[in-house]
Amino acid sequence: MTTEERNNKFLLGTDNEGMTAWHMAAECGNLEILQTVWELAEEKLTKEEINNKLLLGTDIEGMTAWHRAAWKGNLEILRKVWEWAVEKLTTEDINNKLLLGTDREGMTAWQRAAWKGNLEILHNIYDCANEKLTTEEMNNNLLLGTDNEGRTAWYHAAKDGNLEVLQKVWEWAEEKLTKEEINNKLFF
Repeated sequence: MTTEERNNKFLLGTDNEGMTAWHMAAECGNLEILQTVWELAEEKLTKEEINNKLLLGTDIEGMTAWHRAAWKGNLEILRKVWEWAVEKLTTEDINNKLLLGTDREGMTAWQRAAWKGNLEILHNIYDCANEKLTTEEMNNNLLLGTDNEGRTAWYHAAKDGNLEVLQKVWEWAEEKLTKEEINNKLFF
């Protein structure tokens, strides 16, 4: 086995759920391990491997490390992955594959955070999206974006009784959407 093959196996090898050490560190909230994997990846992997297999790499559920951090409520990890993504990825990849990228259930990290009721994570994702997405993308793909079942972040927050998240999504919707969009698309 060549050194390159060993490096790839170590850094990009997956378990039965398609998760790399990078995914596991993000899910478990272990910033030290995430940082170590990142540093080794920068030394040993190509730019394409870092971008496509770490930052945008997905497990069998279609989740990136960004998704995993949002789902598990790991704000520090979410922020660190964002920092590296902004440094390495194109705006198009950030927008389409990270911010608006969907998992197997068609859910974005934003919808996962709403479902979990984690206001801090939701707010962080909103701020990142507001920085990168156009008004149309914010409205149609974030605030009004739906999963495979047609559910918005608003729906997920309501379903699990997350009143704080529900109220915050409502505030953002009132700032960005028309009354018609709120009535016809946010609620249904």
